[in-house]
Amino acid sequence: MANFKNLNMASELMSNPNLRVVSSMFGLSKKLVYAPTGATVAVHRYNYNPEAVSHLQNVIESDSKGLAAAVKACRVQQLEIGNIELDACVSADKQFVALQLLRFMDYTYQPVTRVAFYEGDQAQLVASILD
Repeated sequence: MANFKNLNMASELMSNPNLRVVSSMFGLSKKLVYAPTGATVAVHRYNYNPEAVSHLQNVIESDSKGLAAAVKACRVQQLEIGNIELDACVSADKQFVALQLLRFMDYTYQPVTRVAFYEGDQAQLVASILD
């Protein structure tokens, strides 16, 4: 599991009013918490092939009305190693999800999409494609 401070979207996470950083172990360890429910937020990095970009991009760029259709149409398979990376922050209760799609170019991962935040039922729906 990745550290939230090492993500490309770290600044957006820190500026989200529903997230807070909690120190533990005498300040040596920090974790991200979804404040409305108190659930710990886990950070995941998923790899895909280039064909998955359009499916994942449709989910991230969908508005609330088209989200269910985009998730239903999202047919992607995770890889061990790929040049497309999806950074995902998911609360333990699946009431919060943050996603950003990146592509490996020039020896670094470059953002393909904006950071998308989901809460409540929308977060549960989006989390279903990450299982």
